[in-house]
Amino acid sequence: MKMSKGVLALFFSIVLIAGCQSSGDSAADTSKQKGKGEDFVIEKPASAIGEAKLPTTSPEEYIQQDKGDLYQKYIEGKEFSEDKAAYEQATKEAIDAYINEVSKKKTKKWDEIKWAESITSALRASYKDVAEEIENYEVVYEELRLPDGRLLQDISMDEVTQESNKKVNVVLVIDSSGSMKAQVGGEAKMALAKKSIEDLAKELPENVKVSLIAFGHEGTGSDEDKQKSCSAVETMYPLKPYEAGEFAASLKNFNAMGWTPLASSIALANEQLAKEKDENTENFIYVVSDGIETCDGDPVAAAKKAVEDNTNVKINIIGFDVDSEADKQLKLVAEAGGGEYSSVKTKQQLAEIKDVWKEAVSINTWRWWAIHRFADNVWTTLDHQNAVNALKSKYFTLFKNEDERIRAARERLEEEGLIDPMLQNTITQVLNDRNDKIQTFMGDLSTKKKDEITAVSDELSDKLDAIEKQVGL
Repeated sequence: MKMSKGVLALFFSIVLIAGCQSSGDSAADTSKQKGKGEDFVIEKPASAIGEAKLPTTSPEEYIQQDKGDLYQKYIEGKEFSEDKAAYEQATKEAIDAYINEVSKKKTKKWDEIKWAESITSALRASYKDVAEEIENYEVVYEELRLPDGRLLQDISMDEVTQESNKKVNVVLVIDSSGSMKAQVGGEAKMALAKKSIEDLAKELPENVKVSLIAFGHEGTGSDEDKQKSCSAVETMYPLKPYEAGEFAASLKNFNAMGWTPLASSIALANEQLAKEKDENTENFIYVVSDGIETCDGDPVAAAKKAVEDNTNVKINIIGFDVDSEADKQLKLVAEAGGGEYSSVKTKQQLAEIKDVWKEAVSINTWRWWAIHRFADNVWTTLDHQNAVNALKSKYFTLFKNEDERIRAARERLEEEGLIDPMLQNTITQVLNDRNDKIQTFMGDLSTKKKDEITAVSDELSDKLDAIEKQVGL
């Protein structure tokens, strides 16, 4: 068979290179001739001409790989430490340990894929956890949770745009009998009750009318003052939209003084709400009291009459630091009024029940609540984007450190004579292929999550715009 000098020179060059890399393998083992005469092809290991064989490992498989054994032994726990020197020392020790281990192995026949697997199985990080964190990150707009507990993002646009002309009235009734002077946690019950009532009033939606009734705020607890005190049931703030200054001033017009005309206070609340009676109105009576009726009235009967006289009325009662007798009676009053009874002993519990009351004002007020939440949408979107960026930054730190660590290991392998420059080049190609797959996967994952955030935010903006138009602002 006749060959040109150029072809022969190329042939022997390839054989020599292949021989160096296979450490003694014969040329016949690393090459194969095909064809006749001067027409032939030599099949060579890819590494022989500097072009790597690339593994078929998928991006998902790379992401799911566990941490390298030497990474776990030396580096894990130090990578995100503020002590950079400790991390650098741990990295050096891990690479030294790898070089020491691999130098004892028979590596002369290893190709680039085998070397890449050896290096990464020792020194790689794991992206499994951070990938799951990004994928499972919940795009929830808690700041846009409605008073009834639902998230605005879960409300359909059909419900947002459906017509609602419900009106809501809230009558706040506060026990001002002498026992409210007693202290709970170092503060007078009267002061705590006023604070809770004021906080509730100011947090109600703008379209809600509110009224304030005090009872037992005149006279004393003596028998001589019983009639005077039992007659002291007074509207301190008339039923109308909340005005902060006027409402705050009304709370200063009474203090804890005398007896407990609970039934009469419910009757006065009923009288106010009867004037607002129609099928499109919801009425609430909220009572804070620390004791039983002491003015010979029947609060259970008064609650039943309120239900009979008004449309959609609910009487909710807080028993504030009450004894068992009062607890029993107040619970019966709430049941008769179609509402709920809550017994509280502390300032914290009182605040928590106030929040429950606020949410119970009903689904029909949520549009007014929502119209002031445009900024919440903007800031929460930014918070979500920053959270995903933080996870992406965590991934990038892992990736950057791993890349530097593995590059340093490759260079050490060449310095120690365990691989030659051409083999290092093909190993690098295999590792770069791995890096590209990991970067693409993680980039797509974070982009998908950010797109989800944008989609939810845009949908919320559309809903808020629709609500604003619906309420006529």
